[in-house]
Amino acid sequence: MPKLIKTSKVAERRRARRLSIRVLAAFVILAAFAATLVTPAAAVPDPGSGTWPAGEVKARHDAEPMPLVELVGAAGTGRLYTTDLDEARAAAAGGMRREPQVVGYLPIGGSIGTAHALYRLKPSATATRWLLTASADERDALVAQGWRYEGVVGHSYLRRGAGMAQLQRFSNGREWRVALESRRAELIAAGYRFDGGLGYVYPTWVRAGAVMFPMWHPGGHAKENGCERIYDRRDVWCGVRDFYDGHPLGTDTWPDADFSWLRPSAGYYDDADPKTWQRHIDTATSAGLSFFNFYWYWDSKQQVEYSSDVGLAAFLRAPNQTDLDFMVTVCAHDYAPLEIPVAQYQRTASIIVEKYVSQPNALRTNDGRKIIGICDPRGLGAGSKADIAAFVSQLRAEARDQLGEDVYVSMSHPAFRGADVPAVGADGAHCTTDSAGIESQSFSRYLSGQRAFYGQVPAGTDLMRCVLSGFDERTRYPVQKADVNSIRYFRDYQKEDFVPAVRNLRDDQRAAPRFPNVDNFAMIFAWNEWDEGASIEPNERDGCYFLNTLRSGLGLVRGGGCSVR
Repeated sequence: MPKLIKTSKVAERRRARRLSIRVLAAFVILAAFAATLVTPAAAVPDPGSGTWPAGEVKARHDAEPMPLVELVGAAGTGRLYTTDLDEARAAAAGGMRREPQVVGYLPIGGSIGTAHALYRLKPSATATRWLLTASADERDALVAQGWRYEGVVGHSYLRRGAGMAQLQRFSNGREWRVALESRRAELIAAGYRFDGGLGYVYPTWVRAGAVMFPMWHPGGHAKENGCERIYDRRDVWCGVRDFYDGHPLGTDTWPDADFSWLRPSAGYYDDADPKTWQRHIDTATSAGLSFFNFYWYWDSKQQVEYSSDVGLAAFLRAPNQTDLDFMVTVCAHDYAPLEIPVAQYQRTASIIVEKYVSQPNALRTNDGRKIIGICDPRGLGAGSKADIAAFVSQLRAEARDQLGEDVYVSMSHPAFRGADVPAVGADGAHCTTDSAGIESQSFSRYLSGQRAFYGQVPAGTDLMRCVLSGFDERTRYPVQKADVNSIRYFRDYQKEDFVPAVRNLRDDQRAAPRFPNVDNFAMIFAWNEWDEGASIEPNERDGCYFLNTLRSGLGLVRGGGCSVR
């Protein structure tokens, strides 16, 4: 039986895939002369040839629901279903049309007693129509009749769980279709016959994560020098702690402001302590979050990581750290010492891959590539497209050399225009904040322009959408910003405004779907950006409000609900 997860080396898989695509291209040319309407399945890879980790980590990723993609033959009949996005791309390149909405989400792997294997077959080696079945008996009977068996495309659940729907099969004498139970009446009205159920899947599955600032430890931020001058102590929490305590710099400057939320429920923690991360991970996973996105900085003067490495090291020592995926996002600012000169590209890329991307719980796209983000490219060399492209290339080279894998590089929009992603050799875009919305200092304006902001990234480019949980940098006054008139914050913001912000993201995922590499990801700004008033981790005033809003608004089902530990 063909296995869904290949066990050969990644490099061999990639060579085989490139060969398959070249063979496919050649076949398409020949098919044009033969007036063939649909590319035969023999010209595309077997299902499940994506790049996934082996060994113990494999089971963890196999359990992650993946998009089931539907492709239709050029003549409008003959449907191919796959969870392998490389196969979907190759089939589309061969003339099939990908339906914009995925059928649903289901895990690639399954446990005995809890899941059905979904077997894919077609009537002959050259047939251009496919059938899915959850019955091993039906599979074996069809194979005995001469059908071609192509493997397992995924697993459906035996029993309906929270948020699930039944996957059903239909036929009309010309083709077989699979669809969620909600479409049954529609398909029967269109002339299809209901063949039966195939188990249960998730109609939607959002992989939500939060931007993480791992700099809340002694020596973690340059502002500590200013804290000593203003507050008579060195404290990375200065300003935040002081405004919460009612310091006159807060209450006298903004007498009507409520700063009672400026204390984490866990207290003013030290993120150099693995126990801090154990609490963060427990809280995030209880609410259904899937990953943290760590901002990562480089000190070009000392040629070492700047501050964020301390928090990251503690995260990686937390006893539960593999319960949550993570990614690092490179922030190369255009000022010393946080820029990355071209001469230091190899060293920085090597460290990022060796220390972080190599970890088994490094966040992967739906097609299996580990993700590296770039949040600010202005300090990469001279900030030119050529210099940015050279850094992207260096990241890829280090991943190939150290891990034998291709990686997925995501550029932050609008710090880098989403339309220019291909020009620097990156794979997609993500967002964390909307700078225009922040500069307007009006959350209602941010909300009204939120989906247009997503639309600035061309439809053909991958996008991890984002949501702002707020923005308020008043605690920076006067330590980091001496001019009170330069302080930015949303003057019309209330925490309840987070509800429509989350809804806008979800609506855009439904109404403007993109290729499903990362289309079901959601990036929340931020977990703990206390200096910018964007923190969804529980606080003393609001408790779990923001995490509960995410859980309900995005339909997150993992975890038992937000709890503070």
